[in-house]
Amino acid sequence: MANSDKDILITPNKGQTALPEIKFVGQGNDPIYLRVLDDNTISFEGSQGQLWSINNNLTSGTIFQVADISGIPAIAVDANGRIDIAGNSGYVNIGYNANNTDKNLAVTGKMHITSAQGSSEPAEIHFGEGGTLTGEGSMYIGYDGPNYSDNNNYWYVRNGGNTDILTATYGGAVGIRNNNPRTVLHLNGGHTTTQFRMTLPAASNGAGNGDVNLQMWVSEGGVTWDGGGIGMNVSNYNTYSYPTSSNSSDNGYFPRLNTNFGAAYIRFLPNPGYLSFSTRNNDGTSYRDQIAMRYGCLGVNVVPSGSYRIQVTGDINVTGKYYVNGQEASGLPSQNDLTRGSYLVSDGGNGAFWQYPGQTAQSTGVDSWRYRSLITHGYISGGYKGSQPWRSMNKTWHQNDTTMYTGEQVDRSASYCDGTWSDYNGYIHGTVNSYQGNSSHTSSYNLHTGICRNQGDGRFSQYSYGYEGDDPKNVMGYNVTGGWQMNAGRNDCGCATAQKEQAGYITGGGSSTTNKLHFATEIMYNTSNSGDSGDFVAGCGMESRSYFAWRNSTQKYLTHSNDSWSNQGFAGNNRGWCKALPTKWGHFYIGTSNNVTTPLRKVRGSDGTALSNYNRSRAAGEENMEMGQDWGYKLGDFNGQQNNHTEKWNYSNDSITTMGFACRPKGHYGQSSAACSSAAGAVTVTRNT
Repeated sequence: MANSDKDILITPNKGQTALPEIKFVGQGNDPIYLRVLDDNTISFEGSQGQLWSINNNLTSGTIFQVADISGIPAIAVDANGRIDIAGNSGYVNIGYNANNTDKNLAVTGKMHITSAQGSSEPAEIHFGEGGTLTGEGSMYIGYDGPNYSDNNNYWYVRNGGNTDILTATYGGAVGIRNNNPRTVLHLNGGHTTTQFRMTLPAASNGAGNGDVNLQMWVSEGGVTWDGGGIGMNVSNYNTYSYPTSSNSSDNGYFPRLNTNFGAAYIRFLPNPGYLSFSTRNNDGTSYRDQIAMRYGCLGVNVVPSGSYRIQVTGDINVTGKYYVNGQEASGLPSQNDLTRGSYLVSDGGNGAFWQYPGQTAQSTGVDSWRYRSLITHGYISGGYKGSQPWRSMNKTWHQNDTTMYTGEQVDRSASYCDGTWSDYNGYIHGTVNSYQGNSSHTSSYNLHTGICRNQGDGRFSQYSYGYEGDDPKNVMGYNVTGGWQMNAGRNDCGCATAQKEQAGYITGGGSSTTNKLHFATEIMYNTSNSGDSGDFVAGCGMESRSYFAWRNSTQKYLTHSNDSWSNQGFAGNNRGWCKALPTKWGHFYIGTSNNVTTPLRKVRGSDGTALSNYNRSRAAGEENMEMGQDWGYKLGDFNGQQNNHTEKWNYSNDSITTMGFACRPKGHYGQSSAACSSAAGAVTVTRNT
């Protein structure tokens, strides 16, 4: 059309039914009309319908709208403040974006969503379905800032039930079903549903065996509420594979999530403090509790009872060396009919071997203190009751805990006496033939016959169970014609036996000199160093040292290699009449107070370190201590009066067992402060001289 068509025509239509209007005509002759409707709405209209309108009524209804090509409002503003955009079709694009989008809302740049100023309502984005934003199926994303301090603000994903599914705090912690996470990732759940799973999908598993799952859980369905664990290809003690409700194809406890794999898992049970490692085979076979830890103990194929630090059900095969207390332990040599009735003996370096009693050593260099002799029995001799000293002798067989009275065998009686012993003979030092009194006399008896000896007697041979003959010089080449008497008179002296050196030490009891009896020659002599003159002395011979404790609280040890004395406190300071029990297990036992109290101390023999204290079952003193191979005996004591009360002391577990009549000394009712000796059924090494 020509420019002459351009026009603006105003038609008041006053007094007419037609609406007042203004007609706007451009060059294209496609006019737009501004009309005033009867309700005073101003409406802009074109050839295709209403373009937009504005209403003067701000109380209700639409006060402003812009129509789309269909005539349906693309923008509508209601008097209540509601604004509808693209209610029928189309999209909203905020920010410059040259590309069309198929999204209802497209934002280029930053978008800020805040809560209303002064309001406690959080800023949220609501998601719903079916045209509604509430009820089941709806979800919310929000930031609950107004109700918390800055450090506790959290972002959340919330369901229609108002439960927080996922949260993230301002400080950087993430919670799952937890709006107050205490760590970087903190998950809350219910019984059997508190699980965390990582999955390698089958499509990414190059092995072609399906999904691979690693799972962690707290609370175990059907077992415990407070148990946890971590497992590979295993569900949480539940036949269902959460979060689905379908049964696993591998039913039973801890079902496999993928039956193409086996399973391995660790369980933590804080009550009663239990840790276990378990597996399942590829065929589903269960092997539970393969390794378990409880009470500070380890169990293999067994739940540990707490009785042993390591408990194993089944065989043990050691590849490499096996050590006990830092020392290499050898395996057992072969066993057959030829070794029946023999002893297993260690050579201390070249392994172990079987040896019969009285047999010479089968391995060179045998020098093990514990196994150089194998103690099978012992003797108790002398002692007293009231003011009456004894000459009696009792023999104790350690295999069956039986003590037998063998008669009044000692040449002199003695009340407060002590003794030493060699591989073949026992010695009683200070026999005096009266209740009390100093004496230098030493009595001796054969450890295998129990018969009292006289000086110059032939000695018991290691090659047979009898005497070699009357010629003392014909016994293994040793000259035995010396005197075994002490060089000083003593009363209740202290005695100790050095087994490796085959010597006995005597000190105290009225003389500070130290006598040393050389068993091979049976010569008694003084050492260059002195002990203490005090009486009531507890003596105890260990591998390289002998320990002595006097009633006056003096405590010393004597080094066997050079016969030198050193001070060392290893027992109590008010010892009274307590005695000591040596062992071949690297420690000894000694009373720490007088005979009206019960303390007992375990002491390491190599350095005199106190290891532990015990309370005995009864007060005691003046004990008769007899050393054995793996256990020892207290054969009578003073407990207000002299008695034959007997106990068996187990070296491996420090237990003390009260024994009955069969094990008690006999012949006299009451026998304390006697001398004890230990006898070997086999000696496995030539003696040191």
